[in-house]
Amino acid sequence: MKNLFFLIFLISFPFSVLFSQATLFDESRVSSVYIEIPVDSLSVIMTDVLSEHYFKAMFIYDFGTGRDTLQDVGFRLRGNTSRFSKKKSFKISFNEYVSGRKYQGVKKINLNGQHNDPTMIREKLFYDTWKNAGLVERHTSFVRVYINHSYYGLYTNLEEMDKEWLQNVYGEKSGNLYKCTWPADLVYLGTDQQTYKNIASGSSTGGRAYDLQTNDLVDAYSDLVEFITALNQPVDAAYASQISQKINIDVLLKAFALDVATGNWDDYMYNKNNYYLYHDTGTGKFQYVAYDADNTFGVDWMGIDWSTRNCLDWFTHGEPRPMATKLLSIPEFDSKFQRYLDTIARQIINPSFIFPHIDSLKTLITQAAIEDTYRTLDYGYTMSDFNKGFTAKVDGHTPYGIKPFLSARSQFILQQLTLASVPEVKSDNQAISIYPNPAHEMITLDIESLNQESHGFICDMLGRQQKSFQMDSRQKTKAINIGDLPPGIYTLKIVNSKSFSCKRFVKD
Repeated sequence: MKNLFFLIFLISFPFSVLFSQATLFDESRVSSVYIEIPVDSLSVIMTDVLSEHYFKAMFIYDFGTGRDTLQDVGFRLRGNTSRFSKKKSFKISFNEYVSGRKYQGVKKINLNGQHNDPTMIREKLFYDTWKNAGLVERHTSFVRVYINHSYYGLYTNLEEMDKEWLQNVYGEKSGNLYKCTWPADLVYLGTDQQTYKNIASGSSTGGRAYDLQTNDLVDAYSDLVEFITALNQPVDAAYASQISQKINIDVLLKAFALDVATGNWDDYMYNKNNYYLYHDTGTGKFQYVAYDADNTFGVDWMGIDWSTRNCLDWFTHGEPRPMATKLLSIPEFDSKFQRYLDTIARQIINPSFIFPHIDSLKTLITQAAIEDTYRTLDYGYTMSDFNKGFTAKVDGHTPYGIKPFLSARSQFILQQLTLASVPEVKSDNQAISIYPNPAHEMITLDIESLNQESHGFICDMLGRQQKSFQMDSRQKTKAINIGDLPPGIYTLKIVNSKSFSCKRFVKD
């Protein structure tokens, strides 16, 4: 009878209830993941590096005070360039061979090797700042990974961004979730859904640049096409209101500000890469989420000093980035973006706030890093490099230690925001419209009324004058050639003895 009751208990409750709770992403310790897999399967995984096939394995999770064991999980490589590294990254699927199974509420986890980061904390640190900025949480922790009893090193354990995650952070999971990878620039290419489906991802494993992760059997991209169409409309008086109905503007601007503040250049604005768009059916709006944030906090592959890159002109020029150029050309949105930047610089990446957290992460993982011999195989990083990576340059692609980068970046942002703090204003009798905006060769000014001769100036975001011109009281329009200006964000000022107007535009 007792056995029958226990069998009924097993059938009646979800798999995740049977396992220890709230330990999978325990940030207070470095737990251990053990994978036991046939040797021939492991050999195929390590040689056929572009394969997406899950091989059957046993998963054991040691959380310090106990262990959970799951038979028949799926195990494969994950990532893009890391597939070709010596220290590889992995994905574990708990429901690949047991339909519907979850472990502690999740169906998949990602184990990232952080092979190109001497400190091994950058990706976790980014997600911690993301959470501290009030954006939706993606759980992360550190784990030791063992495969067939061999220590493969220290890994970042990341929550899968799937339907379970959507339900947790948005309270529903029925909308379309798009994983957007290079070259997902959100440029309008017509109304045919197939056109956007046919844009290939630049990742090593291929697939779509706008890759639908949910509702994939229906495979309907109509909501994405509708959003891209609205996004690429001319910026007129109605644009701000209309686009605000399509995407959560506050979240988007805060996410942009966080990318800029943390030096996350492998993002939408600079590299048209590594973001999700989720069509939240509860609000009817798209939600923006950044991911794959290991190229942050001073990491560089472009020969650019990201600590002093213009925080108000972060995005790439010469290539379209409509979600950045159009939205940040709107005074209301640009002002909010700057306020987010200011708050992040003062309260989130400020050394007095973030350095103690960095120190705690370093202390937590040091012993596991010491024992991680795979960590040394790709770039030869020693423990001296590990320690130096927090305070000084290590090599060409990590020209900053994390702390010096944050000190320089937060200081630069606040200095630049002070220099660029002239608000966009208009007097009662002088309203200016600029079109097109963004522009490439020419802009045209529409002025309601000047009343008297006025002086015009175009200044860059550091306040330096780039052009000047005169306007008499009879002029209602004026065309200005901006073809000789470098790409960027500029401020146009019209000044006379009675009034002052200031408005921003983008030169692409």
